[in-house]
Parts: sequence; structure tokens; C-alpha cells
Amino acid sequence: MNFKGYEYEFATRSGTAGVFTFAATRLAGRGTTESRERPTRSLSLVLPANNQGKPITEDVAVALRQIVLGQCPAVVRNEFFTQGPGLVFREHGHPLAYALTITNPSTTPMLRALVMTIQAQILRTLLFDSAVLKLPKTCNPLMPTTVTIQQEALACAIANIIWKAGNGQSAILCLPQANVVHVVGSPQFNEDGLTEKLQLCPMSRIEDLHQTVRRNIHVFQEDPGPALMLILYSAILTRGIQQVTEDLGKPTGGDGILTPVKCLLNINGSISFSPISLFVLGRASPFLHNGVQYQEDGQGCTTEETGVLIRSPIGLLVWMGNEAKTSTYNVGSRFKTPTVPIWIVIASEQSGVLFGEDKGILRDHQAENRFQLYYHTSTFHQQNPIILKINNRSRDDSIIDAPVPTLEKLIRTKWGDARIDWGGVEPFV
Repeated sequence: MNFKGYEYEFATRSGTAGVFTFAATRLAGRGTTESRERPTRSLSLVLPANNQGKPITEDVAVALRQIVLGQCPAVVRNEFFTQGPGLVFREHGHPLAYALTITNPSTTPMLRALVMTIQAQILRTLLFDSAVLKLPKTCNPLMPTTVTIQQEALACAIANIIWKAGNGQSAILCLPQANVVHVVGSPQFNEDGLTEKLQLCPMSRIEDLHQTVRRNIHVFQEDPGPALMLILYSAILTRGIQQVTEDLGKPTGGDGILTPVKCLLNINGSISFSPISLFVLGRASPFLHNGVQYQEDGQGCTTEETGVLIRSPIGLLVWMGNEAKTSTYNVGSRFKTPTVPIWIVIASEQSGVLFGEDKGILRDHQAENRFQLYYHTSTFHQQNPIILKINNRSRDDSIIDAPVPTLEKLIRTKWGDARIDWGGVEPFV
């Protein structure tokens, strides 16, 4: 099998489904803001009988680390690899049972943004593709009643992210083995606790991808754990390392705000839009504008900047502190008006999700006059849904000089005249 830039032969063998071991830790005290680790325990890694995959090689391991962090070997931040946030829901039956939550207050803005990107995919499944979950007609999609429903929605979200990166044709799923190191430390590669243990499994059908993710959902829910890097690695290999490199563009001059770089994550943990685009669009472009634009590099050369080529399935809204800085990000209408009313929101270094249940607000001007949106962040302190009432019809000039919360400024990048009623909740963003 040609591994999109690397020659890689995947072996298969018959018999029962393969079982590997994944060593992980889990947070106790889920119902409190204080957490502590339980002793390490082993979890079974289940692979299809006819698709045991192939261990990662040094060439692929080095290439992954370089495209993610810019260099290899390099200093390892454990939270990027084995100690990142797990994809953990609130308890089923909780008012926020649909919501992922992060209990570690020191989680970096980038990792929080990726969790919220996955949250947006979960909401898309619950609200607009619930048939795949086989929910009872009486079930409120925003109130999953069982752990099974939550895990099924998560598995669908992960599978959809990876499958999108393969243009709906194929995928490569990365899963870790415990106590097995396929790539040892060398002058070219330093171990990070995850990359060197990966088993790479090619998939030619989304049903197989979804089923394998579902059978190994515990790997993605271990907290702390490797979930985000596993999904990112899978999306990169599915897209192809060379293609992701081309997505990132060529370095250009300027003030540095939107300068493309040859890696997906900033080592300091600040937000980068390339991995968000990869998770949403299947392409790792850092550019948020519509279509293709051309920029002079100051040396007589023109640089092609490829943004959003089609209407995005999930939206993105951005506010970076003031109008001048926000405008440099040039978020296009294909992100602002997605196919479903779900938006990842980035307000400086804070992230969340805005979403509604009525698709009409995206195609009916009358429906846009007055409507409501839910707002969710990853913070464990949010205990109830926040419902914002959006009014685009009337203005109250008496409050025109009142301080405007950041989230309202962000919403007005999409609906310029919007008045927002927080429903009695004190604005906190």
C-alpha cells in the first residue's frame, strides 16, 4: 500500500480480532473540580480480525513529529501526547449530557479548541444526523440518556473527522499499544510515550472505521490520555503528510499574525487554525477566507493562499480582541454560514461552541430576525445550558454605550446588528 508519501505494506491475518494492550490512567473524582490519578491499568485494544495494521516505522514517526511540532527530535510536552484531555462527557441525564468537559484548568488554548472542534462534530451528529444513533423518537438529542448513546456520538464524530481527511475514500487509524516500542530513540527521533507505540490501520470503508473507533472508545476517553494526538495523527496520515505540508503553505513576511508555518501546533500551546481546519474541512489550511487569494511576498513573488473552497459543514467565528486584528483573519462566508447552525468560536485564546436546532436561520431571512443559540465551553464550572436570544430586528440605543461582552462582539461578526439576551446569566465571555 502506498502510504501517501511513504511506501508501507500492511499485513493482514485471519482469525479472531486482534487484542493489544493500552496502559492508561484515569481521573478519579469526576464529580468535583479536584482530580487525582488512579494507578495505571491495562485496557484491551481491539482490532478487526482481517486488519491488524502495521507498526509505525521511524521514517513515519519522524515525519509526524515534524509536521505537528516543526522538528524532531524536540522537547516533548506530555500534554500533547500521553497527558492530554480525554474526551469525557458529563454524566448521562445531566443538563449538559451532550457536552465534553475539561477538568484540568492548565490545558492549553490549542487543546481546548480541538476539544471544542470535536464537540461541534458531536452536536452535528446528535442534532442533525441522529438516525445513525438509532435514538428513540421520544429522546431529546441534547439529553443523551445512556453512556452508550454518548459513546456512539463520540465514535461517529471521530470517524467523520478522519474520513473527511481522506476525501471520503479511505482512512488510516492510529491506535497505541502498551509496553511495545516500535521506534527506539535515535539521533533522528526521541520517544514521547505515544508516537513510537502506534499501530497504523488502513480502512477502506467508513463503517469499518467507525466500528473500530467504537470498540476502542476507551482509548479516546482516558483522562489524561492521548485522544487528541491520536485523532490528529490519524487525520494527517489519512490526508497524506505531503498534502498536509502543501496545505500549510509557504512562509511569508508580514506582522506574523497569519504567517503560515510548516507545522500544525505551536509549541507554546497557543491557537493555530490549521488543525481546526483539518478536523472540520479535511484540509490543514491556515487561511479562513473563501477560495484562493494571491499575496505579494515583497520580493516580486506571488504566494497562493488557499482558503475554504466549499461551504463548511461546521462554522467558525473569530474575535481577536479588537476589530482591526480580527479583520486580519478574514473569516469568509463559507465559515460564517455553514450547512448546519453550529459554530466553533475562538475569542482570543478562549474557545467554545455556539449552536442552534433550527437550520432555517441559515437560509431564511425571516428566521434570522429572532432566534436562540446555545453556548458551551469546555469548563467544568458550567453546570447548565446557556441559551442566548438573538434579536436582529430592533435596537436599544439606550445601551449603545454599555460595555459589550466579548462573545457578543464575536456574534456580531456574523450578525452585525444583533442584540443578545443572556437569559439572566451574567456574561462571562
